Amino acid sequence: MPFAGTSPHEDYTAAVERVAGQALGVLMDAGGAVVPAGFAADDLHAAQTRDADADLPGLRVLGSDALAPHVLRDTPVPTDRAEAAARAFAVFPPDAVGASSDTAWIVTWRDWATARTLTRFGLTVDVPVPGDGAQVADASSWQTWSVRMAQLSSLALPGLDGPIHTAAREGAEALSRGLVRAMLRRDYRTAARIARWLAWVAADGIAVPLDLAPLLRHVRLFGGGSTRTVLDTRIAQHVTGLEGS
Repeated sequence: MPFAGTSPHEDYTAAVERVAGQALGVLMDAGGAVVPAGFAADDLHAAQTRDADADLPGLRVLGSDALAPHVLRDTPVPTDRAEAAARAFAVFPPDAVGASSDTAWIVTWRDWATARTLTRFGLTVDVPVPGDGAQVADASSWQTWSVRMAQLSSLALPGLDGPIHTAAREGAEALSRGLVRAMLRRDYRTAARIARWLAWVAADGIAVPLDLAPLLRHVRLFGGGSTRTVLDTRIAQHVTGLEGS
């Protein structure tokens, strides 16, 4: 529900940044108490004391990324948080998070990742069964392919595996090209998400042709103040053991 004086888009964007900040706090072992970029401390306190449903859009959009810090740090998700993440599926159907005839398969894979992650914490969510990932394989060029993989970056977590992950293993060079291209274009959001796949591939024991440490530091420093982008870079650093960088 929009708050007085704000539009639904602004509320949803704020929710995504807020939930990303909370996840970042868990990942950095700060108890979830991270002030997202652009939030004053009083604003954050007010946001946290509003209706508990205020975080649902952020949980729905971030999906498995909201739970990723608990996966990476091997810590339990608070029961109310896990239940809220599951409830977000019912409140926000796929078309509410950008699913269209062209992108429905991407949302289906993201939902699969969230459902699988929730299963680790004792909750079951019914989601459509994704296909064979053929849409990724059918990309006409490494540019298109790497962008599609960036859209699926929430799958790049330990414990998840499937045809999208097989494509990532086989496409380390194309992912590296996509990351460099995004960096040159100063598209740090895309760069951070592609870097997550390269981090996952490297952690899986496959050599990647880039030194991720300085690239991730650069993205984190110049990522435009987006808490979500910082979360992406920190997840990648944690997956590759570079979290102290």
